[in-house]
Amino acid sequence: MDALIELIISAGQKIDIIQLNPIPESSSKLVLVKKGIAKIFAFNDSGLKVNTDLIFEGELFLLSKDNYQCQDLFFLETLKYSEMYCVPLSYLSQDQSVILHNKLMKCYNNRLRRIHQQKVKNHDLTLIDRLFYLLVDFCRIYGLKSTDYYLMPNFFTHEELASMLKTCRQNITSCLNELKKSGLLFYNRKEIRFEKGIFENNSTFQTALHTEYKAKPIC
Repeated sequence: MDALIELIISAGQKIDIIQLNPIPESSSKLVLVKKGIAKIFAFNDSGLKVNTDLIFEGELFLLSKDNYQCQDLFFLETLKYSEMYCVPLSYLSQDQSVILHNKLMKCYNNRLRRIHQQKVKNHDLTLIDRLFYLLVDFCRIYGLKSTDYYLMPNFFTHEELASMLKTCRQNITSCLNELKKSGLLFYNRKEIRFEKGIFENNSTFQTALHTEYKAKPIC
């Protein structure tokens, strides 16, 4: 673990949620997701929480007056099983400040790549496809890998998945039930698991995914 990460954890404050805008210039901070996942969210005109982005374990996020320049309030919040720390930028040494730019660029590029991958996969796909591939990506990128399966903690509520996929909680629940019933997914409150064998025969996977799902979206 490098000196910058050690500084954030040892001298920083452990937080669950932090407001991203507006903040004064003197309050600039550096945030580290030490464990798990954090989400960026705002409230829409109807007062509903809308998730806009995710920050993954080991990634940094800079809070400055230039972030999120809009009228809506944005927040960064940990999901369950997650830990997040923040430290004022004034705590960084001169050497750490110099290398911060490159570290942030790496984190931002990783986020952009994930967003791009999801946009490509979401094009003309049904909701159950989009949900399946979203969870598969999380497990493949983030989860534990064994000989037979991909496994990760279940960080997400049904409401959070619904916000990511622009639908309602009832539709997510229906899709998850169908995916579990078809044997494509193991899902409970604690963990998400995919058997690796379902990817070995793509035609079998596609047939199961589309013939088993009969629930119609309700919103």
